[in-house]
Amino acid sequence: MATTEQLMAQYGVAWFGFDEPSGNTYDKLGNGYVGEMINIQRPEGWNGSGHSALFNGTSSVMTQTTGKNALMPSTEVAIRLKFKCDVVRATDMYLLSTLSSYTTQKGMSIGIINNGKIHVGWTNAGNKFCFFYNSPDNFNDGKWHDMFLSWDGKINSLVHIFIDDMTKPIVVLRSQFANDGHTYPNFNLGRSAGATTRWYAGQIDDLQIYNKALSPSDFTQKRLAIKTADNKNITLPSTMNRIKEIPNIEENTLLTQGRIIKEIDSATDRLPVDLTKATTEYELVSNTQAALNSNKVFTIPLSTDFKTINIEDNY
Repeated sequence: MATTEQLMAQYGVAWFGFDEPSGNTYDKLGNGYVGEMINIQRPEGWNGSGHSALFNGTSSVMTQTTGKNALMPSTEVAIRLKFKCDVVRATDMYLLSTLSSYTTQKGMSIGIINNGKIHVGWTNAGNKFCFFYNSPDNFNDGKWHDMFLSWDGKINSLVHIFIDDMTKPIVVLRSQFANDGHTYPNFNLGRSAGATTRWYAGQIDDLQIYNKALSPSDFTQKRLAIKTADNKNITLPSTMNRIKEIPNIEENTLLTQGRIIKEIDSATDRLPVDLTKATTEYELVSNTQAALNSNKVFTIPLSTDFKTINIEDNY
């Protein structure tokens, strides 16, 4: 299973859990990054343990200590955070930001606008939006929400945004420009970066930032499995860059075990699968192991970046 700790060790930029009962917060990666907590209370965390950060909407902000500050990635990026808000406010509230103005600066912000809509914006220069999104639904319902954003930072590539349901993005956007850095890369929480505007009223917890365009399924236990035309499953071993063929088992057995079956060769509702991409995602369809016979070896082009190679549950 690829845990948050494992992915953080490989791709992590910063991880603020806010679990200190008071005072400043410290990066859980051990990089020495310090979040300076100004007028922020520390109620119970999102999962009922530890603490979170509660912003009052008028003066609460987390800045970072100079020289001990994490920087928002300027290429590939994945951001995950938990938030809870019950405030109805027509003006913008920024949860996370590396700018104060879209019209003159480059950077990003995640916020709540228009009385509860989730907003995500990213520019690579003044008024040059890489992408921009306002949700149709409100999220200021006083409940904890889990948000995940992933982008490879390139022009004309897909941006995936998930909220709560990590199996299906709430929106998929296509970037108009590449990620080109940030006016204030040492990001703020709770208001605009570089200005005392757009104050956020609500809680934030478990902020994770990565320099890799991860997907939510990278955090779950799974193997790569492809159902082939001869009714066999192909799974990727963890110790070698080759494919092992194993027999399929009865579909009803898998379903009663709570497993998900995805047949690649019979899929008609999606584009052809590129197995060289790090974002390829398929669930385990069988636990049955069989000997790797010389005539049952399948080779595909794999890079060291292929995400399932090091998943612990593979064999």
